[in-house]
Amino acid sequence: MNKYEQRYRRLKRSIKNYLLENSSIADEICHVQGELTAARSERLFLIERLMFHEGLAKNNHIENSGTKEKSEIKEKSNGTPSSTTQDQTLPKTNTIDSKSKNNSTVRKKKSMFPMNLTNILLHCLGEIIPGNPNFHTSCWIYPVGYVATRIYAHPKDPRKKCVFTCKILNNAGIPQFQIIPDNDLDGVYFGESANICHQELITTIQRSFKDNTKAHLKVQGEVFFGLSNAKTQSLLMLDANFKCCANFNGFNLPNNENNDPALSFEELQNYLM
Repeated sequence: MNKYEQRYRRLKRSIKNYLLENSSIADEICHVQGELTAARSERLFLIERLMFHEGLAKNNHIENSGTKEKSEIKEKSNGTPSSTTQDQTLPKTNTIDSKSKNNSTVRKKKSMFPMNLTNILLHCLGEIIPGNPNFHTSCWIYPVGYVATRIYAHPKDPRKKCVFTCKILNNAGIPQFQIIPDNDLDGVYFGESANICHQELITTIQRSFKDNTKAHLKVQGEVFFGLSNAKTQSLLMLDANFKCCANFNGFNLPNNENNDPALSFEELQNYLM
């Protein structure tokens, strides 16, 4: 009996220790989850502020460029330098100008991101792979390393906002599209096409809807990723490998995302009312 009593007491002590350790771990998890929710809400707020201020900065840049052009026109109309002096200074300044232009283009490429494209925030344009036909179709180009974020409905609670990170990766010569929700890192949507990812996201959101609303959410994967944006398409056209895509015939016309509940959070909320 003494042996069993000693074993019983040891088990009782170990159980108490495990209970205390479990409660401390549970408290730590609750504390970390609270910090994560606060950080996610701050990130959502900062992204919205960044997109707002990027739009204001673009408007100010356009106004400043317009005033500079007007001032340059006035200066040219007042007096222009002679052609002989220009011909003398051209050979000396050509090498300096070429170096400065190369440095300025590299700086512009680095400083232009993140770029606010109204509905999405473009972080990285990626690289066009013209030799692989899997990374372009007749009307779309899928650059490897493309990263963009946008705000849409949370997959589990469509009434709440969520930041989604859209990525295009190279998976052994096959494009892998990813839609990563910020508030649910376990629920990553990925597939070999943008429509597969968008379809999975829509079906997850539709689980909280009624059956008669499912037909109205149209799958538009490339539009959700921001590949239909006119600015994104113009940046891809500047790439040296753009003309080397043999199967590509031309981009589709940009769609109006603001009126589509499958793309716009505000329109989805109006649709759910």
